[in-house]
Amino acid sequence: MRDISVSFVATGVIQATNIATGLLAARILLPEGRGELAEIMLWAGLIVELGILGLSDALLYRAATNAASPQKLFAAATILTLILSVILVVVGFVVEPLVIHDSPTTLDLALIYLVAFVPIYLSSLFVTTIFQGQLDIVTWNLLRGAVALGYLLFIGVVYVTGHATVAGFAAANLMGMLLSGILGVFLLARRGWTGWRVDTPTLRGLVVYGAKVHVGEMMNSARQKIDQALVALWLPHAELGLYVVALTVANGPLILAQTLGNLAFPKISNQAEIGGKTVVFGRYLRFTLAVTIACTAILLPLNPFLVPLLFGEPFSPAATVANIMLLGLPFAGAKILFMNALKAWDKALDIGHAEAVGLAAAAASLVVLLPTLGIVGAAWSLVVANLVAAGVMAVSLQRSLGLPVLQLFRPTADDWTLVRDLLRRERA
Repeated sequence: MRDISVSFVATGVIQATNIATGLLAARILLPEGRGELAEIMLWAGLIVELGILGLSDALLYRAATNAASPQKLFAAATILTLILSVILVVVGFVVEPLVIHDSPTTLDLALIYLVAFVPIYLSSLFVTTIFQGQLDIVTWNLLRGAVALGYLLFIGVVYVTGHATVAGFAAANLMGMLLSGILGVFLLARRGWTGWRVDTPTLRGLVVYGAKVHVGEMMNSARQKIDQALVALWLPHAELGLYVVALTVANGPLILAQTLGNLAFPKISNQAEIGGKTVVFGRYLRFTLAVTIACTAILLPLNPFLVPLLFGEPFSPAATVANIMLLGLPFAGAKILFMNALKAWDKALDIGHAEAVGLAAAAASLVVLLPTLGIVGAAWSLVVANLVAAGVMAVSLQRSLGLPVLQLFRPTADDWTLVRDLLRRERA
């Protein structure tokens, strides 16, 4: 209960901060500049997500199952960060000139951002993951909150110094991640969890588990970003700016599902018996669905008023796009929990199959809908992809693990106790 309470409070702070940074970016940069910033961040993030080799999940799994000490995991994560950074930056210098052709200035800024982003992001992610795997949920939440709060802080710095441009916002984003990474290493060192001697079996174990997870994670990243990538390639920056704002609004509640999924993965993995794993998974799944359905019902009628009020009148068309995306929110939330369950049961290869089907559904619907409906068609393709991927994962859980998936959706007396205790704790 304490973990859920702390995580929900942290998620609320992070979401509020994300809204603030999104509002500032939209109002200062306007649709054109917001779209350019999104494109710069999009390709760097996609290159890392497609090349990270599932190592974040591997690190989390090894820490949660006590397969290696924090010192060994830190040393392995450090060497892997160095190796991956070199490889992915080289890949980025080949890929980005092929996909960013709006202007030489945008490309130059994107390449500079890439060089800094890859090592900073990987370092911050791996350090934070060690705390998550050790079930130090308070520190994990502190570090992930530091990224969002740091971004907001440095936006203030660039604004005050007269550098509130696309380049300034990109630099502020990097500084927020760097702040989290430095704080994380400091806290690891205080606990005596840092180490520099690389243990070969630990390194091998991370790579082997990560390779199994990577296919699913890569497909998930491609499916999540294919809409933005095609919008960036086919439509003007202003359209991408509107689409990104719609995603910000629609995916806001999804951070709650991601928080629950991040809590569920180590807790399911930590259970020794199948029955225990099933109980924990079912409880988190039902909680996630309740939260996402409630958020959808609340936001649908409010968005047409909130979006122009918060982001400015130029972003009014984003409200319709956001409402379409919200229809797929419960499916996206369920999919997050299904993914974490499959990883906790060491059935990560099934994720790859489901995400491949979801990616195919997204690509097919985008090819049909994007040329005729623009960003509205891209939003509908997102709903289709989430529905298909969630359905395939549910079938995989049923077949591979024999889990009674439909029964897991049925609330139990323990669920109401969980919610009641959570509300009591929040009031206290």
